Amino acid sequence: MIKFIFIRHGLTLDNESMKLSGFIDSELSDLGKKQVKQTSVRLKDEKIDLIYSSPLKRAMNTAKEISKINSLDINICDEFKEMNFGDFEGLTFKEIEANHKEEYERLKNGSFEYSFPNGENMIGFHDRISNKIDHIIKNYDGKTVLIVSHAGVIRACLSHLISKDHTYHWNFKIDNCSMTIVEVVDNFSVIHNLNNTEHLR
Repeated sequence: MIKFIFIRHGLTLDNESMKLSGFIDSELSDLGKKQVKQTSVRLKDEKIDLIYSSPLKRAMNTAKEISKINSLDINICDEFKEMNFGDFEGLTFKEIEANHKEEYERLKNGSFEYSFPNGENMIGFHDRISNKIDHIIKNYDGKTVLIVSHAGVIRACLSHLISKDHTYHWNFKIDNCSMTIVEVVDNFSVIHNLNNTEHLR
């Protein structure tokens, strides 16, 4: 059995502005910094064996605060970066619709196969994440693994763990600094906690 605890990074300035921020670094907002501290307090009594984090600052700063309380090193993992939105990084959907009309229609209608200009599509995104999750499951049986990452990454993890596919990606709501817990026994996954934000109240 392996236990995963997924934490999304704290609220960022780009989150507040509704901008797409995948590979670009966005700073935590004041509220985001408060959320991170609240989350670290919530996790202080959890038995955690390993911490993985996306290398992007918003996730790393969240992971660093958590690691202080648990006195654990952080394993930086490129596979857990958010989706690469390519040329649309830092734009809102309204800006994309106004300035890139044809591409916006492709985005709206392309579903999982749509590739952002100079970026990723959802299927490739899921593949890089699911391969890493499978590697962790294979190598850390009996451990509790904390993953600090992004909404898209956590959705991809959940969809893969439940269905071995990308199909359910959009069925999961993942808020900033939410906690999601999944246990995997003999490749069968059970969600014990989903998008829990009680510690932020």
